[in-house]
Amino acid sequence: MFYKNLLIFTTILLTGCGFTPMNQINNGQNIISETEKITIANIPNYDGYLLKKELQNLLNPNKSNAPKEYVLTVLLKSPVYEDQTIQGDNFSSRENTTVSASFQLKNTQTQKIVLTDSTIATGAYNIVQDPYATQTARNKLKTNLLKIIANNISVRIISFLKSQEEKNESKTVSN
Repeated sequence: MFYKNLLIFTTILLTGCGFTPMNQINNGQNIISETEKITIANIPNYDGYLLKKELQNLLNPNKSNAPKEYVLTVLLKSPVYEDQTIQGDNFSSRENTTVSASFQLKNTQTQKIVLTDSTIATGAYNIVQDPYATQTARNKLKTNLLKIIANNISVRIISFLKSQEEKNESKTVSN
């Protein structure tokens, strides 16, 4: 009974606060249709390939061939590895990994850069006696960090596109 009342109370609060889903534009159109208009420039190296594929899955999940209005350019920096824990025998038992990227979204019609931002993801893994296990852990962590970077970029782009649509809606209403 308590949880039912809590659910009803939360629903009432969310509807009263002006909350709108991030994946929906004011006119009821899905934000995915807007992100399908983004083409992603090639990102060098294998890590760039993985990042581009993840971004394509997040921004254009339906694999639409919609006309492209934006170009997303991502500069992926090389991962930084640093020892976190050093044992008495000078053997590192844990390593931090940091992956960072900066990106620009450019409107192809006006040739103006409409969004510039950067993101960073950090994680750690254990270094064990078996080199294969350590390398596997390093690769898995780097793949997960690239997914975080892609998610951060897509959320910022969706947020930007939603804010632009809301500005356009408010201009239309005020005119």
